[in-house]
Amino acid sequence: MSRKLRDLKPKRIDRGAFEEQKLREENKAETQRALLYILPLVMLAVLAVGIFFGYKFYQQNSSDRNAVSPSENNGTADYSSDPMFYKSVNSAYDLDESYVPELVTACGVEVAPEVAEPLEKLIKAGAERGYEFLVQEGYISFAEQKEKYTSAVKEYQKKNKSSLVMAEASVKRTLPPAGESEQQTGLLVYLTVRTDGAFADTTAYSWLVRNCVDYGFILRYPDKENVGGFAYSSHLFRFVGVDNAYKMRALDMNFDEYLVYISAH
Repeated sequence: MSRKLRDLKPKRIDRGAFEEQKLREENKAETQRALLYILPLVMLAVLAVGIFFGYKFYQQNSSDRNAVSPSENNGTADYSSDPMFYKSVNSAYDLDESYVPELVTACGVEVAPEVAEPLEKLIKAGAERGYEFLVQEGYISFAEQKEKYTSAVKEYQKKNKSSLVMAEASVKRTLPPAGESEQQTGLLVYLTVRTDGAFADTTAYSWLVRNCVDYGFILRYPDKENVGGFAYSSHLFRFVGVDNAYKMRALDMNFDEYLVYISAH
């Protein structure tokens, strides 16, 4: 037998290392089997949590919609006998001093009768969400509007040292002259909250714009072209009835555009 063959010896197997390797493989397999059971359970748990919070979100949104729905509306609001219900008041269609609508008191101001209950419900719903809305103005008479407008024009002239024509042109964009304000109809209200900043920057305003249609109100002068050149106002909300409010939102129309639309259909 050659020397090389005699020098060859069988390698000894390290039983400890073998057992350790085998144990690691068994642990790995066990872990994989455990994951096959655990992962479906985790997925079911995540799904259950998602369903739970989705349902809570639905309940929260539903609580914001406790006004009369379009299907429950008896028609008195959307088909009012008030001649101004489907009218836009502006320089082209103004009201004279003799026009005084039927009025009732709601939330501390005078409004048209069909406005009272929806306004109270809107303010109550806001309070339940933590928003203390202030109804600062409702109906304003011809004489009151005339005084407000005249005072505003004089103040503008004094502050800016401008002509009467320039002052009136500027003031009319946010404060119409007597006879050209829809507040004379009793269908328009001025809403706000106590805030150190702009009302439009508050969460209360965001909630109001989102939910006002559920109570038949719309933002009367949104940030778009308004008839008569009236500027955007975050405070003025007009009652149009629930059905009309929903339609205007679906069509993305302001009140003036909607009047043109319904007259053509």
